[in-house]
Amino acid sequence: MLKASKVTDASASGQVAIKKRSSVPGVMITQFVEELPKGSSTPDFIRKPIALTIQEGKLAVFKAIVTGIPTPTVTWARNNGDISDPERYQMKHCSISGEHTLEMPNVSALEEDVYKCFACNEFGKAVVTATLNVIEVGFNKSKALQQSRAALREKTLDFKNLLKTRTEREKPERKQGEPDEKVWEILLSADKKDYERICMEYGITDFRGMLKRLNELKREREEEQAQFVEHLSNLKHIEVKANGCAEFEITMDMKDQNSRMFLYKNGEMIEFSDDTSSKHSLKKVGKKYVFSVKDLDPDDAGLYQVDVEGVNIFSTEFKAPPVEFRVKIQEVTATEREDAVFECLLSQPFPKIAWVGKNVTLQSGDKYDITVSEDMLIHRLVVKDCMQVDKGIYAAIAGIKSCNAWLIVEADKDAGTGKKKARKSTQAGGAGVDLEKMAREQQAKLQMGREEILGSLQKAREEKDASAQEGEGKGDGVVGLAGRKESMEKTSSPSAPTGQTGQTGKLGQSGETGQSGETGQTGKTGQSGETGQTGKTGQSGETGQTGKTGQSGETGQTGKTGQSGEKGQRDSSSLISQSQPSSALEGQIQVAAVKEPSGITSPACEADVVDKSAGNKQDTETTGGEPADAVGAELDAETPLSQSTRRSRAGPLVPETLIEKGVQFICGLSDVSAILGQSAEMVCKLSNENCDGVWYKDGKQLTSDDAMTITKEKAWHKLTIKDCQEKYNGKYRFEADGHKTEAQLVVKDPPRFDLDELGNFSEPVVIKVGQNATFKIAFVGREPMKVQWYKDGEELVDDTSIKVEKASDHSRLLLGRCQRKDSGEIKIKVRNEFGTAEACTSLIVLDKPKPPQAPVEIIESSAKCIEIKWRHPKDDGGSPVTNYVLERQQLGRNSWKKLGEIPAKPTYRDTDVTHGRKYCYRICAQTAEGVSDMLETDDIMAGNKAYPGPPAAPEVVSAFKDCINLSWAPPANTGDSSILGYNLEKRKKGSNLWTQVNSGGEPIQAKKYAVKDVVEGLEYEFHVAAINMSGTGEPSSPSEFVFARDPIKPPGKVVDIKVTDSTYNTLSLAWTRPPVVAKVHGEAKGYFVEIRPAESIEWTRCKSSPVTMTSFVVIGLRSMAMYWVRVIATNEGGSGEPQELDNYILAMPPPVKPRFTDAKMKNFIVIREGNSARVTINFEASPLPDIMWMKDGMPLAKRVTVTNAEGASQLLIPSSERSDTGVYTIIVKNLVGQETCSVELRVTDDPKPPGTVEVQQNVPGTLTVSWAPSPDEKRDDRLHYMVSEHDSSKRTWQTVGDRIFNNSYTAVNILPGREYSFRVYAKNDMGISEASVSAKWAITKKKDKFVLNMPEAESYNFQTPPKFLVQLKMHSAPQGYECYMSCAVRGNPEPRITWYRNNVSLSTDPDYHITNTCGVCSLLILRVGPKSSGEYKVMAENRLGRAESSTTLTMRE
Repeated sequence: MLKASKVTDASASGQVAIKKRSSVPGVMITQFVEELPKGSSTPDFIRKPIALTIQEGKLAVFKAIVTGIPTPTVTWARNNGDISDPERYQMKHCSISGEHTLEMPNVSALEEDVYKCFACNEFGKAVVTATLNVIEVGFNKSKALQQSRAALREKTLDFKNLLKTRTEREKPERKQGEPDEKVWEILLSADKKDYERICMEYGITDFRGMLKRLNELKREREEEQAQFVEHLSNLKHIEVKANGCAEFEITMDMKDQNSRMFLYKNGEMIEFSDDTSSKHSLKKVGKKYVFSVKDLDPDDAGLYQVDVEGVNIFSTEFKAPPVEFRVKIQEVTATEREDAVFECLLSQPFPKIAWVGKNVTLQSGDKYDITVSEDMLIHRLVVKDCMQVDKGIYAAIAGIKSCNAWLIVEADKDAGTGKKKARKSTQAGGAGVDLEKMAREQQAKLQMGREEILGSLQKAREEKDASAQEGEGKGDGVVGLAGRKESMEKTSSPSAPTGQTGQTGKLGQSGETGQSGETGQTGKTGQSGETGQTGKTGQSGETGQTGKTGQSGETGQTGKTGQSGEKGQRDSSSLISQSQPSSALEGQIQVAAVKEPSGITSPACEADVVDKSAGNKQDTETTGGEPADAVGAELDAETPLSQSTRRSRAGPLVPETLIEKGVQFICGLSDVSAILGQSAEMVCKLSNENCDGVWYKDGKQLTSDDAMTITKEKAWHKLTIKDCQEKYNGKYRFEADGHKTEAQLVVKDPPRFDLDELGNFSEPVVIKVGQNATFKIAFVGREPMKVQWYKDGEELVDDTSIKVEKASDHSRLLLGRCQRKDSGEIKIKVRNEFGTAEACTSLIVLDKPKPPQAPVEIIESSAKCIEIKWRHPKDDGGSPVTNYVLERQQLGRNSWKKLGEIPAKPTYRDTDVTHGRKYCYRICAQTAEGVSDMLETDDIMAGNKAYPGPPAAPEVVSAFKDCINLSWAPPANTGDSSILGYNLEKRKKGSNLWTQVNSGGEPIQAKKYAVKDVVEGLEYEFHVAAINMSGTGEPSSPSEFVFARDPIKPPGKVVDIKVTDSTYNTLSLAWTRPPVVAKVHGEAKGYFVEIRPAESIEWTRCKSSPVTMTSFVVIGLRSMAMYWVRVIATNEGGSGEPQELDNYILAMPPPVKPRFTDAKMKNFIVIREGNSARVTINFEASPLPDIMWMKDGMPLAKRVTVTNAEGASQLLIPSSERSDTGVYTIIVKNLVGQETCSVELRVTDDPKPPGTVEVQQNVPGTLTVSWAPSPDEKRDDRLHYMVSEHDSSKRTWQTVGDRIFNNSYTAVNILPGREYSFRVYAKNDMGISEASVSAKWAITKKKDKFVLNMPEAESYNFQTPPKFLVQLKMHSAPQGYECYMSCAVRGNPEPRITWYRNNVSLSTDPDYHITNTCGVCSLLILRVGPKSSGEYKVMAENRLGRAESSTTLTMRE
């Protein structure tokens, strides 16, 4: 929330200036009224322009978004100079985003300055500043430019210059159709299919001119890129990925891999690294470069550009639409072969979002179905036929926002049957809410927002027009700086404030204006203020109290030294009181001032200079002043004139009475940093040149000597130290007339190189492959110093081939056995506490060149010559290619023929060739360092055969039962010779065999032919081929099929045409085929249906091709429109006569009585108070019915909205109240009948809890629970109560009473000794209230002593003899297989088990495996044989007895 920081007195009636601080740092707001009207606000910045540091030649853009009611007017200005040149400064406003921009194309050092953005409306204004720093490339700033800037700063302002006639320069608007500059960068990197979209977005209408200029720019850009890039492809524009990062990529083959790459955003260089965790990163994979932007936010939107060594390679624009997810996608659990649905709802219409499944972008097809609702708010993804491989994370991406959810696929429970189950028709998932309803609500909110914006714009426009008309009728308008003569006479009353002759700066510390704000040189008003009743803002002067008139003229001369404008106000006020004359000249104020020799009017009420470096610097800036043009531009920016107003001075504004008031500092000392051994100067300026001062260092007085010189030139005092040493470090002070100023001198000793050695070091070192390279340079500076060597930006450390030597005054680098790849930039960096020094040189390692680059391009291959072209070697080895050496070999021979050396042009024309022969060439490059390896070409033939192209498809001129006449057009490409004739071929329908028509193979000379070799009734097609000297070319496309028969007659009229069905947009027709009459009417092969609106005289064919059926549905009709319809039969002989309907038809369905179509229509709806209420009724009726809604038999209130559509009607209450409760009835009525439907709507809210709950016992065993009624009981007739009981013997609360409409309840079955608590809730149709809890109620119960009688325990014997629980069973097993026998036995103690076969123990037989586990006895026969048959017996025995079980095993064959 903004708070007022200071309220000042009104400068005119009703005009104040209240300083407010914005929530955005750096923005100062001034409010013109004490209390803002309801619904109005002062201007403020939502997004302020940010400081820019940009490379020279780029596009500089300041962006700002403002708010305020009424809509503020936005203007731009700069501190030093004007911005009226439309070619250098372009001010734009986007009505969609509300963004105001100041663009400076091809920025240079002249535009480096502090820029201001003003937002003003009738209730206040806001101002913010931003700095533009320009980095110069390739050269230093010129001394002339620096001197001119210094001259501008030293140039004083004369008040008379400000009163000269000045006409405001109008800013020319951009011509219609002239595009934005940055659109060309986007078009240069865009695909052709996107040209139309980009042109529409940026308002380009001259497409031909755009394409012409774009082709010129492309040629220039390709020439620039060719210097550094060999090949550029696979340009992928920026897009948001599933991981939330924005990426764009290019595939680029750079000529020099050490070339530097730069990344810009909106013309501003941004840093990037190969670390993927940083904000901007670069990932290189081979020749592919991928740029990523992490942690996306709206500020990341803009134009991204990739440069290589200053040449633009690729541009892409990233947009961040303001869209959010109202409903995100939810986790879906589906079974196999079932469809899964993900749904989401957006806050803004969005045409298409990206769906990603398991990090792969999904497309609509057989597996996935992606749909978007008509309002583009609901987006849906359907995963069809889910299987286990489909489970995973799915994401929806809209702009820079994304959401994701899991898809869980459960296995089918019936999958174990072995049969593949059919795909299910059900769907799993969804949003879980009514998205259609939420989408309608969101759409309504968006529409309301748009209407509010349009309404506010219209209101602001009307207020602006009204104020303009009111201003025209009030007087002369703006008076200018001095005011008109008439206004001066009117405002010369004793109460009119008097102008001052102060000279201070433009800004106080509190922003732009304030109490000590924009003051100018000598005030703006003179003796009569500026204003009177003819000022800029009517009765309140030019700007009220914001520093342009005020109670003391223009706030004196405090300017930038005032603290938030307060000091300037105090000084100005005191000045008025001190200089108030006692004579009869009432209302005149004498201003004390001292005239400087340079023409500056020095203020007499100058604030004391503070002994602080920052304050001194500020004083220096203030008193230094600005050029008159700069101030004039600033005044024009702040006080724009409605017309070209002339500024004239009718006489002196103030009496020139001078009063001396002591010496003041106009320019104080500033901190100075000097390099050891160099000179340093400290300068200050006094307001009186006749005053002397004294210099001190650390409290000791200084005098001129060999090392220091103290000089005085008029009002300037200077201390010069010729040779700075460390002993001169300290604080220096200058005192004069009781005032002082201080500054610090710091002597630094950074690392430095000798200029001669630096020049020698900068020369490149050239060596050959295998040689050593040595670099050495000396330096000076304070120790300790850190020395580092770099090659192409990478630090060098000691290695087998690298040796770094470091000393206190020099360093040497030795590179051993250098290779060609070691070429590059060598840099030394020396650093200490005072700074860093760098020196660069280059290493060039010479080697023989690489072979020329393939592929070899064949420019010409004819019978007389072969001309080839190749590319220069990728690496020339450091020396330019002088010659190319060529050899040639004819195919079939073993020898190579030397063709000699040719100049360094990669082309060769070989004229010594034989037609039809093939040749192979070998090429090598030659430099001063040697000859490269050979590049061998493929076989090249001298002279190729050129066949003619295909002619046009033959056309059927006429057809008869014994002859078909054809004609055709010659081919566009005749080959290398003229056409000798044509071959014509035919083919029967259904056959694949083509048969030549021209007899004997003789070419057909003419371009027509009569085919007589045909069979009556068969259908044929034809194609033709051209012949030249090389041979027969490709055949043409086949002709249309044609019957060999005599021409047939057209059909007659159709019969019995009638209308079978109709709707508001369609019409269904049916008819009978026309009869066939020999030699009069033929058989109909198709039909044309034509319609004609009643208001038109032209018939329109519904379908271009004939209809084969005898029925047709006409679509696209206008509802309730009148049409005439006719049908025309057609065949190969032509079209018959049309048959019309007898009467016109209306586009409407058959009459239907109104009927409600909702199967489960709600007749009772409960709505929470304050929420919107919607009642939608679907019906069908024809013709369209009249719809009327009523509430309780009465018409609806005005705030209730009814929306009717075809087949539906909706009742909407935007914000429901309890008074909206009632029965709403809809009456649907048309010509056929009417139908009514009623819906009871109850508007309520969550009930408030009951009052205090009391419990009392009137009858033993029962409790009466009573409570105070809920406050909502009188407002809601359906409110009732629910009672819950808690017994101390139970853990849970139990509901004992519900739907209680009184305020008491009787609880029964109350037992003594237990504690009881009761909760009472209020309930209604909306829900349940919070509980009102009673106090605990209990009756103490006396307990008898508990006596426990324990019975005596009896002993029990658990020992039992063995007993078989499961006997052995009969077994029959095949020979060679296993056999398994088992039984179960019980006994205590555990019995001993023995197995027998034919009464022989098997305990030691290895062919049997015996086990006994927990009484289960098993015998496994490993291999059944003849000896295995017999009787098997198992015996269990213990000391209490014995038990047996036996069986027989039979072996099967």
